[in-house]
Amino acid sequence: MEQPITLHWQSKEAYFTAVLSPDLFGSWVLVTAGGKRDGRAGRVQHKPMPTYANGLENLNRLRKKRRSEGYALCATGFMELDGLDPQSPASRDAETSAVLRAFRNLAIPLAQQALLLGVEETVINAYQDGKALANSPLLLDRVRLIMAIHKALHSLFAGDPIRAQEWMRRQNPRFEQARPLELMLGSLDGLKIVRAYLESEVDSMFREPLAVGLPPDHACSG
Repeated sequence: MEQPITLHWQSKEAYFTAVLSPDLFGSWVLVTAGGKRDGRAGRVQHKPMPTYANGLENLNRLRKKRRSEGYALCATGFMELDGLDPQSPASRDAETSAVLRAFRNLAIPLAQQALLLGVEETVINAYQDGKALANSPLLLDRVRLIMAIHKALHSLFAGDPIRAQEWMRRQNPRFEQARPLELMLGSLDGLKIVRAYLESEVDSMFREPLAVGLPPDHACSG
């Protein structure tokens, strides 16, 4: 499964972030940002990727380059990239952990988790006990949409889960006063609508050059 990936590095003097993410047209883009730890502004760059595999290759090259420059990889939004096969059991295990983490961050209760994935609650319990996602196209489509929504909320609200939870449950005029979570629970199309809206909001953040602030120190903790 083609999964968005975020990697974050820090050194004593600087930081660097790389995000491989789908755009609104179904292609992939590599977004990179860097800056100094003394607060000097960095810059954001977008580089379209011909394929997802090409994006993974670029991330691996960046990882090796950052390591050679003395940066430490201190946060990842997916998994280590060595030998990553989107169809491998390791990839499926990582996707399972990632979607469960998204549910926790967004405070989604068990019954709603089951509805969002289109499975029984007992299946969610099995995931929590270590069972991996089944290789089902419809299930994986739902997982991809949920992860994209979670990622976009993380970008829009600077990683603040409380603000993301509030947004999910607040009536939204863009959805004719429906709550985003209600749309997501209602149908696969609802998931797609929320994802498309959030990604358009994230995209608008990068239409002009941005000054990038230093992430909190706790980004590298744990």
